[in-house]
Amino acid sequence: MASIALATLQTARQPARQLVGAFVLRTTASTSTSSSRPTSLYTALTSAWAPALPTAALPSLASLIPDTLAGLRELLPPWLLAAPKRRTTHGAKRMRSSNKGLKDKQNIVSCPACGSPKLAHHLCHECHTAFRREIHREARGTGVPAETPQL
Repeated sequence: MASIALATLQTARQPARQLVGAFVLRTTASTSTSSSRPTSLYTALTSAWAPALPTAALPSLASLIPDTLAGLRELLPPWLLAAPKRRTTHGAKRMRSSNKGLKDKQNIVSCPACGSPKLAHHLCHECHTAFRREIHREARGTGVPAETPQL
């Protein structure tokens, strides 16, 4: 199998050399003449490669890839290999999040222990920090109770 692929690769080199030579001649001829219509690089390349490209003489890239890589290539979809080409700009991020404004909270109540505002069915921040300070103080061994609101 490897000898067949090597022989195919060696026979494919000769037309490739002729192809490169034809490409160089065509591009130098097309660039040296001045025309009234400007040609793009794409049209210059396609006009240079299209007639000189023997499709039967060149082996396809799929035949040069081993079977294990071909199986792996079939498992992975092409969009998995895609990657962003440029970083998302600040303006694009702002436009994406422009319609996602903050919503007003309707469930704000006052804490029954200290009177500070809090969300309903949540602990008050002041009461929670005071409770944690007392727990840590007891764990350290000082044992001095701090003034905490009665829950």
